[in-house]
Amino acid sequence: MKRFFLIRGAELAALIALVAVPLFVSNPFALGLLTLLAIYGILLIGLDVTVGYLGQVNLGQAAFLGIGAYTAGLLVAHAGAGILLALAAAFVVCLVLGALLALPALRLEGPQFALATLSFGALAVTVLNEWEDLTQGAQGLSLARPALFGQTLDAAGFYWLCVGLLALVWLGMKNLLSSQWGRAFEALRDSPIATDAMGVGAYRHKVIAFAFGSALGGLAGGLYAFDFKYLQPHSFTYELMVILLLGVVLGGRKSLWGAVVGAAFIVLLPNLLSSATLFRVFSIIGLIIALLGVIGGWKDKTALRFQSLAPVVAMALLVAGSFVVEHTEDWRKAIFALMLFSVVVGLPEGLMGFASKLLTRIFRLPAAPLPAASPLDAVLPRQQAEATTLLDLRGLKRYFGGIKAVDGVDMVVKAGTVHGLIGPNGSGKSTAVNVISGLYAPSGGQLLLDGAPLPVGSLYRVAGAGVARTFQNLQLFGELSALDNVMVALRDTYRLPWPLVLLGFARGEEKRAQAAALALLQLVGLDQQARTRARDLTYGAQRFLEIARALARKPRLLILDEPAAGLAHPDALQLVDIIRRIHGRGIAIVLIEHHMDVVSALCDAVTVLDGGQVIAEGSAEEIKRHPRVVEAYLGAAA
Repeated sequence: MKRFFLIRGAELAALIALVAVPLFVSNPFALGLLTLLAIYGILLIGLDVTVGYLGQVNLGQAAFLGIGAYTAGLLVAHAGAGILLALAAAFVVCLVLGALLALPALRLEGPQFALATLSFGALAVTVLNEWEDLTQGAQGLSLARPALFGQTLDAAGFYWLCVGLLALVWLGMKNLLSSQWGRAFEALRDSPIATDAMGVGAYRHKVIAFAFGSALGGLAGGLYAFDFKYLQPHSFTYELMVILLLGVVLGGRKSLWGAVVGAAFIVLLPNLLSSATLFRVFSIIGLIIALLGVIGGWKDKTALRFQSLAPVVAMALLVAGSFVVEHTEDWRKAIFALMLFSVVVGLPEGLMGFASKLLTRIFRLPAAPLPAASPLDAVLPRQQAEATTLLDLRGLKRYFGGIKAVDGVDMVVKAGTVHGLIGPNGSGKSTAVNVISGLYAPSGGQLLLDGAPLPVGSLYRVAGAGVARTFQNLQLFGELSALDNVMVALRDTYRLPWPLVLLGFARGEEKRAQAAALALLQLVGLDQQARTRARDLTYGAQRFLEIARALARKPRLLILDEPAAGLAHPDALQLVDIIRRIHGRGIAIVLIEHHMDVVSALCDAVTVLDGGQVIAEGSAEEIKRHPRVVEAYLGAAA
């Protein structure tokens, strides 16, 4: 309760303070700055969805601000639309355009994605500038602010409208990001492969996230149009995009508070640059903060690292420039670049990331209480262990150029059994399971699951068919807690569409998901570490967590790819116990493993590969004495 009242109280106090401003401030310039702060707050919340949660550098948000502004402005100027209709149209147009841009652009990563969005931004400005019959081009588009429910909005009224919409966006995003959608967005950044393998659908969620963030840019654009009442295409160029990125990074990524703090900064920045005295004071304060960071770093021997010294050098250059340069506005691009550099290098979590850690230490807020774990039978129902064929591989092939990694493999896995898949290094084991799970498409052959063709070449569709897996190289969502890792993968739990999630109807669903995830963590012995971030767990615990996450899919077939690799002996014994418990629930398991003691203890049947082909099949005892297996592992006798 203490955590709830402190967080909700801070949000409510900030909202009341913003709403009360016109009652005490009559200066139109100050009110105009606060109105722009609310508009940029909405804009940066939308940008942070891509930059913070998807981890992609989005250079197109300024273009969506412009498109939204012109959409709303043209509807008012030429069609006499009301303010709410114009804002809704700006939101929808940018939602559609954002989705159309995301479909090709999000197949790219890193610099290529950034260049794609930069190209879109340049194209949008060019179209707005050249389509003079519609937009008036460089001459600019003038418009009047329409009435709201028949009432003409003065400066205070429009400010309240902007603050009200900011509050609604804040609440909606808070609901969305604390739900399965928010966890999926964070999981995408850590491991898109694992996200697909858990049945989430990395590409689909990326497109939705980008489109929604773009739509918020369009909504902010509509408000921008009605605030300034005059639009020019060159107001939405690359320079504005750099300022917006600076605001997101400085305020703090993955933070609604960070978006508002960043918005306040970029609203005040032009005024700081217009006054040499103000800019000089700002630069000196920045240098002092950077120096304090270096002094704090002496305690853990990080003071001389590049990450600590680079911001000091950058801010020192700003201080020197503030005394030398007479007109700081003429150097704004260089100033923006230095600020962005110093923040990215020296304060990667932004101001709110730093403040959040400080406040957590001061107030020591307890974590929100968790519900009791669900009964395991309700989360992972027992399956009927019938001696029927579950997985049937017929002539499976996978070639990489001239390399025949898997070359005509036949293998049958019975329902409810543990089937070992072993072989020397390079024998094709991992390639075979990568084909079965959909990471690779087969070069030939058939894959049947329960008699029906198994989807090929798609982790997402194979996961939907009932196949779950772990990875030889761990693919956990490192920034998420152990509990959230499992909750991301839960099957048949999340049914509400995202519009209802935005409205806050997912709280009951979240409690049920937490209870189900805790039951699976209990199964692997991690329920006491549910709140621990995955990257902070021991290596053995990370292996067990990946198994719990795969079980959240309620699989008919579970693939464990070398789960004992690198485990200490006590952890290996615990792993054997966990697999026995899973087997006891009737789940068929394909176990890829080098440890023959683990294979002997668990497997009902074993298939041995060498050179991409099956060289032996049988029980574990038969396999250990098979001449071709001995030869594959130890070499032929002289």
